[in-house]
Amino acid sequence: MPHRPDILVRWTLPASLLAHGALLAALLLLTVPRTLERVPMRAIAVELVPAQAEPPPPAIPATEAMPAAPVEPAPPETAGDDDGMVVATDFYASGILSDPANAEVRRNFPLLATSEQVIQLCNMEALEQLRSAEPAVMADALVGYAFDSMEVSGNALDAEGGAVRSGGKWFHFRYHCAVAPDIASVSAFEYAMGPAIPRGEWEEHFLNADDDWLN
Repeated sequence: MPHRPDILVRWTLPASLLAHGALLAALLLLTVPRTLERVPMRAIAVELVPAQAEPPPPAIPATEAMPAAPVEPAPPETAGDDDGMVVATDFYASGILSDPANAEVRRNFPLLATSEQVIQLCNMEALEQLRSAEPAVMADALVGYAFDSMEVSGNALDAEGGAVRSGGKWFHFRYHCAVAPDIASVSAFEYAMGPAIPRGEWEEHFLNADDDWLN
């Protein structure tokens, strides 16, 4: 049976075109991206609270002055005990002994008996405490036994009946003193100054207006 190439060509070409068209359509479907599904948004409720302004400070009338803060009084330089004694916090006797102007006193000091060294050192301290007090008392002489005997016990001295001279007048004076073990300085001191002593009693208690140093 003879071949009919013209019929094959007529049928083959359209079939080929149809087949290629179907293949192309399938490729297009595969390559076109799918639309992504949108995720539903959830609304968040936000409540806006307006900020409250701070109230302004109350106005101060021009004629009204602010009250001043109370001022604490300054503590005294020396404190007194229950007996009215002034308790010293600074001591001066060692400085007096080391002063070059008192070189002779310093040389002779070890020659005294121990009790006498305690008395002399405490008397030095007493006069300097008065001169350094506030207000200062310019004392220039001291008699520790004017109205009562002094008691020396070890390195401690108690003088309840002394007298001190200032401005040409004598005043009652009592003091307690303790010196260091080497008897070179004072470690504790307290005193109280009393009223003036009448001039008629001076001679009886060995008080003189002219001596520079009595003890």
